[in-house]
Amino acid sequence: SFYTMYNLKPVGKHVLKICTNVACALRGAEGLVEHCEKKFKIKCGETTQDRKFTLMEEECLGACGTAPAMMLGDDYHENLDVKRMDQIIAGLE
Repeated sequence: SFYTMYNLKPVGKHVLKICTNVACALRGAEGLVEHCEKKFKIKCGETTQDRKFTLMEEECLGACGTAPAMMLGDDYHENLDVKRMDQIIAGLE
């Protein structure tokens, strides 16, 4: 559903939406979520204290052939792993 596009509370400058649907889950999305939770010291649905990052799980980004995928702002990032995720985040800081 498109309802994840509506934020019901303030979000950070950068919103990371990691797809955790079947294809992404089978290709490591849960590990990416856990990595971000540890890195930012927040849980999914939360925002860092400095309001720079919000981490969210997304039901489906329609990138099953290039899973796991993440939406960051209006940009899609696919074929993710922890190393690539860290590179993307480092480019934001």
